[in-house]
Amino acid sequence: MSNIQNKHTLLLQLGVLFYDSENEREFLKVDIQTPKIIKLSKKVSSLSLLKPFKLTHEESILISCAWLETVKDGMRRIDPLDLLSRIYGDRQKSIEYLDSIVSLVERNIFYSQKKKIHGKTNTSNFISFGEKARKVSVSKSTLLEYDIHFHRSFVKLLMGEEKNIQGDAQKPYKDNKEYLSDWFQYVEHLDDCRYNDYHNDRMNSDLSESDANDLLKALEWRDRIFSRTELTDEVFPLQDVVEEYSLDETEATILVYLVKEDMDDNNTDSDDVLQIISRNQHEKYQNREYISDDSKLVKTGLIEKTESAFFRSKGTDLRIAPDIVRHIILKSPATDEDRLKQILKGDNLFTILAPKQTFNELILPKEMKDTIRFGMGQYEQNVDSVLTDWGLYDTSMEVVGKVKKQMEPGMLMLFAGAPGTGKTFAAGAIAKALGKNLLITDVSKVQSMWVGQSEKNVRRIFTVFERIVRRTENPPVLLLNEADQFLSKRLKDTGSAVDVMFNSMQNLFLEAFEQLRGVLIATTNMKENLDTAFSRRFHLKLDFPIPGEMERKALWDLHLPKTIPGADEMDLHFLAKQYQLTGGQITIIVKNAATEAASRKGKSKILKLDDLMKYCEIEVAYTFGGNSMRFGFEA
Repeated sequence: MSNIQNKHTLLLQLGVLFYDSENEREFLKVDIQTPKIIKLSKKVSSLSLLKPFKLTHEESILISCAWLETVKDGMRRIDPLDLLSRIYGDRQKSIEYLDSIVSLVERNIFYSQKKKIHGKTNTSNFISFGEKARKVSVSKSTLLEYDIHFHRSFVKLLMGEEKNIQGDAQKPYKDNKEYLSDWFQYVEHLDDCRYNDYHNDRMNSDLSESDANDLLKALEWRDRIFSRTELTDEVFPLQDVVEEYSLDETEATILVYLVKEDMDDNNTDSDDVLQIISRNQHEKYQNREYISDDSKLVKTGLIEKTESAFFRSKGTDLRIAPDIVRHIILKSPATDEDRLKQILKGDNLFTILAPKQTFNELILPKEMKDTIRFGMGQYEQNVDSVLTDWGLYDTSMEVVGKVKKQMEPGMLMLFAGAPGTGKTFAAGAIAKALGKNLLITDVSKVQSMWVGQSEKNVRRIFTVFERIVRRTENPPVLLLNEADQFLSKRLKDTGSAVDVMFNSMQNLFLEAFEQLRGVLIATTNMKENLDTAFSRRFHLKLDFPIPGEMERKALWDLHLPKTIPGADEMDLHFLAKQYQLTGGQITIIVKNAATEAASRKGKSKILKLDDLMKYCEIEVAYTFGGNSMRFGFEA
C-alpha cells in the first residue's frame, strides 16, 4: 500500500465510524474513548506528515470526519457545528468546543472564509530571526457565520503534491544550498503576495481566501527558516554578511530577493523591492529608506543603484554586488583575485596593477625613506589595534574571510611635489613592499557634467574600497592620483550649483578619510592649495623635492637600461650635474632618445650622449623650480 493510500485509508477508517450511511443528516452517537477509536486516532496523529501538527485525540477525529465528507461529496464547505456534533452529539453543546476548530484554522489545516493575520514589522538581527508569534486567528462568532473547508496547502500535503513545510521545521540545515533554498521559497511567496497591491493592511484585518493564503504561505516559510536556523550550528555565508554589516531582517530579505533575481538573470526595479517588503502604500513610502543613497545597503555597496533611461515608468534599477552574490551562494570562499575581479567588474573608475618597482629602487633622501619605512611599520604592526585597546580610536570595521576577524589598520599618506618627482613611483614601491597590489582611481572620471553624478562617483570610490577591505585577505593600496581638485580649500561663498557640488564632494572625501581602513595614498602637485581639514586626516605627509645631483645620478642609473647599445658609455655624472631634472622627465628623455637612436640605420643605430642632451635641453625649458621642500611624519 502506498503512503498516500495509507493516509487516506486511516483517515477514512476513523471518519466512517461517525457517519450514518443511511441518513446523512443523522450522526451516530459514538463514544470517542472506545479502544478502537483511540487506536485509529493515534495512528492518524502519528502519520509522518501529521506528526508536526501535534494533533489531539479530538482533532484527529475532526480531521478524519471532515476528510470523509470531502472525499464523499468533493471540496464542499462544512458547517463547523455540524462537524463538532460528530463528536459531541448536538449543535447546542458543540458551541462550547469551537476552540478546537479555531486551533485547526490557526494551523492552516482548516480554512475559514474570513480570518485575521496578526504580525508586525520585524527589525531584529537575522541571526536570531526575531520572535515566532501566532499570526492567524479566527473568532468563534465568525465560525458561526461562515463554513470551513480544508486549507488548500493541507490538501496538497495529503495528496503528496506539496512539500511539508512544517515537517522539516525541526531538522537542522544540512548545507548552505538547503538553507538558501528555503530562503528563496520565502521571497518567492512574498513576491506572490505583492503586499502593496491591497488597499488595506494585510496584517490585523479580515482577508479574502486568496490574499490570506498567499501571505500565510510566505509566513510559514519564514517560520520554517527560523526554526531550522535555531537548530543549525553552522553559520552560512548569508548570516556572515548579516552579522558583519548588522543588517535587520528586512535588509536580509532584500539581499536574498536580489540574489534570486540575479540567479534568474532578471532585472530588478526598486519598485519591485519595495513591494516585497511593504504591506501597504504608507509602508512602501517609509521603506524607501532601505534603498536610498544613505541606506546601509547602498552605502556599504551591498546593493548598487543604476539610473535608467528617461521616461521610465518604474523606479531605479537595483542589483546586488556580484562579489556578494558569489559569497552568499558559494560555501567555499573565492580567492582575493576572484573577489577583486567580481567587485571591480564593469567599473571604469579603477585600474588594478601589480607594481614592479621595489623600495630599494625608490630614489629619495635617506631621511625621507626612513620616514616612509616608519609609516609602513606602523601599518604592518597594526598600531591602530593597540591604540584602539587604549581607547584612542573607535572603529568597527573588520576583515572577513579569516579564521579570526580582526580590525584592518588604516594608513593615509599624502605625497606632494612637482610632476615627475616620484610620487606615483613611490606609491607602487610601497605597495610592493607591503605585498599588495595598487588600486588606482581615474580622478578625471570622477567629475561629471550631470548634477549629482560627481558626488555618486566619490561615494563609489570609497564604497568599493571599503568592500574590498572587508572582503579580501590582503586589500590593495588605494591611490588617488592627482587629487588636487578634491583636496583644495573649500569655498566659503557658494553662489552656484557647481560651487555647492564642489563643497559637497569635499565633505564626502573628509568623511571617507575619517573612517577609512586600509592604505590610501593621495598625490598632489599643488600642496599650497590643500585645505587644512584634509591635512589633519593624513597620518603621513611627504613633500617630494626636486632631486639633487646625487639623486639625479641614481635616477639616470635606474632609468637608462644597460641593454640599450651605447648606454654603458654615457657620462651620467655630467648629465646629473648639467641638467636639473626629475625622475619622470629622465624617463621621458631616455624613451625619446632611444626611439630616435633605434630609427637610425647601420652603425649609427646606437644611443649617443648627444641624443640624451638634445632631449634634456627640450625638457629643461619646462623644468619646475628646484626649491628645497620639507618632509616628515605627522600624526
